[in-house]
Parts: sequence; structure tokens; C-alpha cells
Amino acid sequence: MKKIYLVMTHTGTSFSQMIRRHTGHTYNHISISLKEDLSEMYSFGRLNPYIFFWGGFVIESPKKGTFKRFFKTIAKVLEVPVDDESYAIIEYYINQFIADKKSFGYNFLGILKAINNVNYQKTYRRFYCSQFVNYLLVCAHVVPENYFGSIVKPEDFCRIQSAKVLYEGLLREYNAEIFHSVNLLTEDHF
Repeated sequence: MKKIYLVMTHTGTSFSQMIRRHTGHTYNHISISLKEDLSEMYSFGRLNPYIFFWGGFVIESPKKGTFKRFFKTIAKVLEVPVDDESYAIIEYYINQFIADKKSFGYNFLGILKAINNVNYQKTYRRFYCSQFVNYLLVCAHVVPENYFGSIVKPEDFCRIQSAKVLYEGLLREYNAEIFHSVNLLTEDHF
């Protein structure tokens, strides 16, 4: 068994505040990481931390780019166990997105329609964050198609039965080594 990490965030930007007010959800962005330290996270979002309407496939980090600029970003980190085959499929697709990242775009119309509970995806080359993460998990058979319904929101991923919350707080304060050590100590005492 291997593990993947789903990172739900709220940066506090004007757009994220608008989504939060409209949906009532705490988190409005999600990324996926194959590393417990979250040093590389993958999603669809801002290509430039200062330009909102320029989006696409992004490789994120808690200490760089958008999350460095918005240092008060709050996060909830989920750990999801997956079998070796599912992990390999997710890794394969992520590598395909990395290799061809310039051909993908952000699904701006899709996110605006999703806020109003309307599903929209014109092409498989355009995603918003939760569409992308859902796409990976469906391709890897971690969740069945339409598990979350036709409109997927970041907080929907908390419904994955095997998901375990590793952390909730400021993203910049997440430290995988500390949490891993705490978990080991807790397991030893019970």
C-alpha cells in the first residue's frame, strides 16, 4: 500500500472569498501530492501568483508561488491509502500532465458554473482543481465515476472512506516529519 495526499486550501484571495460566501465551504481549492512533505503538489490554478485570470496545470509548493504570496493560507491535509497499481496510474497521469502542461488550460467557465451547481466541461484539456483531482482518482479506480456527483467540490474529497485527516491549520506550518513522529508515538501507546 502507498499513500497519496489531498490538500484542501483557502488562500483568502478575493475570488476564494467570493466562492466561500457563495458555497459556505471552508476550502475552495484542492491539490494532490505523492509526497508526505507536500514539496510538490499538482492542481489547476494560477500560473502566476499575481495574475488571477491566467490559469492552467500547476506544480505547487507550500513555500513557493501562490502559497508563498498568500502566507495565511489555511489547509486540511488528507492521507489516502491506495494500492500500488492505483498509485502507479496517478503517477503516470501526473507525469503526462507535466510533460504536456502547456496544452492544458483552466476551466474558468466551468468553475463559475459549478458555483451555481451547473456542470460544464467543454474539453478534457481544461480543468478546475477539483475536476482534475477527481479525474486522477477515477482513472486510478480510487473512487468510481460520479462518486461525488457531476459537480465536484474540494470538500467532497473528505467523503473518501479511507481518507484520514493528517493536519488542519496554516499551510506554511504543515510539517510532515513532526506529524509522522506524533502519529508513531500515539500508535505506540495504545
